[in-house]
Amino acid sequence: MKEIDKLAVKIYLQNKKVGWWDDPNRCIYETLQLVSTEIAEATEGERKTLMDDHLPHRIMGEVELADAMIRLLDLGGRYGWKYIDVSHHMMLNDIDSIGGKHLTCNVALIDLTKSIHYGASNVSTCYSVLISTILEVGESRGYDIPGALYEKFEYNKNRADHKRENRAKEGGKKF
Repeated sequence: MKEIDKLAVKIYLQNKKVGWWDDPNRCIYETLQLVSTEIAEATEGERKTLMDDHLPHRIMGEVELADAMIRLLDLGGRYGWKYIDVSHHMMLNDIDSIGGKHLTCNVALIDLTKSIHYGASNVSTCYSVLISTILEVGESRGYDIPGALYEKFEYNKNRADHKRENRAKEGGKKF
């Protein structure tokens, strides 16, 4: 799907422009962990039935999954990973709880991390499985992950805490 690859490059270039990639030795594992924290925040939003702080017309779980996609696509754009069509082989049909579905996203994230760590040839496949899993989880909840992703991407462009100088301050967003 060329649209996902184009979006990944767009997100990466925007993030590079505002300094997220200033450190040439940025640790990929820390960045992957941030994908996991977004998934955890989605779980917390679902657990407490919260609306999102930044996009208050959207459910927090939906926006946090979109945030996970933004972080993931940023990596895809940075490293040139390509999205490939993967069949819906996830176990999501057998999982009723949202916590279980989010955990399935983390399993796919761990698979991606292992493929990167071991230099496997299936990085793009694992990347694609994680993208598909997040989208499938969102779909199972009736969420518009692509719509939330585009809204959050635009919102992030003007966030004070995303500016280079504010991230560098004590307590600022580091990696």
